[in-house]
Amino acid sequence: MPAFTTVNAPITTPVGTARRKRVLLLTHRFPYPPNRGDRIRSYNLMRVLAESFDVTLACPHDEPVSDAELQHVNQICSAVITAPVGTTRWLRAGVSLLGGHSLTEGLFHQPAIADQVLACHQAQPFDAALVFCSSMFPYVDHDAFRDTPMIVDLVDVDSEKWRQLSIDRSGPKSWIYSIESKRVRTLERRIADRADAITLVSDQEADLFKSTITTTTPVHGVSNGVNTDYFRPPSQREASASGPPSQREASASGASNLLFTGVLDYPPNVEGLIWFCTKILPTLRNHVDIQLTIVGRRPNQAVKDLGSLDGVNLVGEVPDVRPYLHAADIAISPLKLARGIQNKVLEAMACGLPVITTTQSAEGIDAIDGSEFIIADDEAAWVDAISDLANDTTVRTRMACAARVLVVDHYAWSARMSQITNLLSVAIAEHRLDVAN
Repeated sequence: MPAFTTVNAPITTPVGTARRKRVLLLTHRFPYPPNRGDRIRSYNLMRVLAESFDVTLACPHDEPVSDAELQHVNQICSAVITAPVGTTRWLRAGVSLLGGHSLTEGLFHQPAIADQVLACHQAQPFDAALVFCSSMFPYVDHDAFRDTPMIVDLVDVDSEKWRQLSIDRSGPKSWIYSIESKRVRTLERRIADRADAITLVSDQEADLFKSTITTTTPVHGVSNGVNTDYFRPPSQREASASGPPSQREASASGASNLLFTGVLDYPPNVEGLIWFCTKILPTLRNHVDIQLTIVGRRPNQAVKDLGSLDGVNLVGEVPDVRPYLHAADIAISPLKLARGIQNKVLEAMACGLPVITTTQSAEGIDAIDGSEFIIADDEAAWVDAISDLANDTTVRTRMACAARVLVVDHYAWSARMSQITNLLSVAIAEHRLDVAN
């Protein structure tokens, strides 16, 4: 299937001013709507990037893209190249694996997009490329891009994620994950050899990358941010009307509302929820009156089964998560396996919610344990933390206020993503000097 390309009218540059640099942005999913972790980061990266550059977005999509969604992105970018990955994506993944590459390289490869990107570059070379996630690097791993300044936002050290999954699984899955880890590690080495700079979602991920890949390429931690105008504490009117009937009924009965948000077929989210609902919630409900609400896209069968447990209310996908955040008393993130910064934690903190999280889910968030959020890793610590917060409105309010202040002061998207655009500007400038010399 051919790639669908839209090109906006060129921006007129006044006489005597330098033209805006043309940047190719490669993302592994269509970045709008920003309704999952990777899309949230890539969407805000695209938005901030477009403030300084003419952006050509190229990306496959695994879900339908509506006219309204395409129109929204067209208002940000000067051109958009996109096409569905199609039903043959797993065939391409298998071919990639047999060819000595990773499954993910095949899963996100769309030949029509690759051809269109190359044609655009040959017609009018891009001034730089910004690659989002390792799986998109093969699109520019080409002689035509040999001299193109390039920043790669790996986000996470995916090779380490697959390695951990291979340890946690058994049978064929363990074998497949182990192979994927080794193949992605090889891809990460290729990226380190080619990129002008590499970014990851936290300093911890950056340190992990540097500990596993020997490279002289600069590696930076650039954490996610939050739209603090969108995610904010409720007004008095919103607070009284927010949330589903089940949350309002729980509040009226005196029960404390716990909330989990996230994609509900993503294995770390599912495993964290199962652990919380089976190991912690039953004990917790013997101490305090608690109800857990689960909100997110694509709940799999394991999550649906959790919805039948006492004290668990599975909502699933919603058009706007904010009413549920506003109606909750405490947000939780009980993930045992988490790579990079968790948007769900930052969004809850921005909405003025106290958050209880594991050490893994707290990665990359520079907050004070016990003041701006609570870290709990074993079952007893979770029961104690939730019980304490549920029984003390003053402590909840104090922690919620501190969390909001932290996010507003340090995690606005424009400040976070400008670190990447600055790296891109430096790479372009250095390339021009090299050419001049």
